[in-house]
Amino acid sequence: MEDIPHLDRLQRILSSAGVASRRAAEQMILDRRVSVNGKIVDQLGSKADPIADEIRVDGKLIRPQHPRYVMLNKPDGYITTMEDERGRPTVMQLVESKERIYPVGRLDRDTEGLLLLTNDGLVAHRIMHPSFELQKEYEVLTPAMPHPDKLAKLRAGVRVDGKKVVPEEARIQRESAKGVVLRITIHEGMTHIVRKMMSALEIPVLALRRTRIGPLTMSGLPVGSYRDLRPGEIASLFEALKIDAVEDDSAATSTGGRKR
Repeated sequence: MEDIPHLDRLQRILSSAGVASRRAAEQMILDRRVSVNGKIVDQLGSKADPIADEIRVDGKLIRPQHPRYVMLNKPDGYITTMEDERGRPTVMQLVESKERIYPVGRLDRDTEGLLLLTNDGLVAHRIMHPSFELQKEYEVLTPAMPHPDKLAKLRAGVRVDGKKVVPEEARIQRESAKGVVLRITIHEGMTHIVRKMMSALEIPVLALRRTRIGPLTMSGLPVGSYRDLRPGEIASLFEALKIDAVEDDSAATSTGGRKR
């Protein structure tokens, strides 16, 4: 029996190979800079086999990267971007990688916690898109116990940027010398969403930390440290995102590093 080709959209292949973002890859195709097996391709619906086909951009052969999935316990003070024109520290300075990985979504500069980085465009898209309803869990430190009416309004839903956001969970987690910690679970991916929800209810935020993305938690991972997802974690994430099981988890070895 002949092997079934691993056909995929050309812009996704270029994005997964670390050539450019998917949108930039689409423009490359429209600009006739991409060829497959020696033939220029300028249609966005075109597909190719990243393993068997010869794909080139500006004449340069593109080789697919091994997929990599990294979790980082992001510290306060780092920008969630590839680089910053103002010279501020970015999360990319905390992770060493031969592959061109990029952050999945954003955490505010002054927000800590779980951040995923990958070169798998499909995984990144499904984590960020609200239609897949992947839960994100946050801990909010506020100086005093919120009034019960405010907690009731939080649980009922808060209007943010014209859209009502109803958390899947909102409760008091614990009290400490620093204040009260609220646990909030949502699946929306809007920018600054938790801080906007708190602001709408006039609940002060002393600190904000993301502790979970879907089935993934960063238990035991120090602030500023990172590690590759373990094979079981990748399988759980794929299941939550309704993606076929990982065929090759050799790239998911449990390596990691510390902030230098």
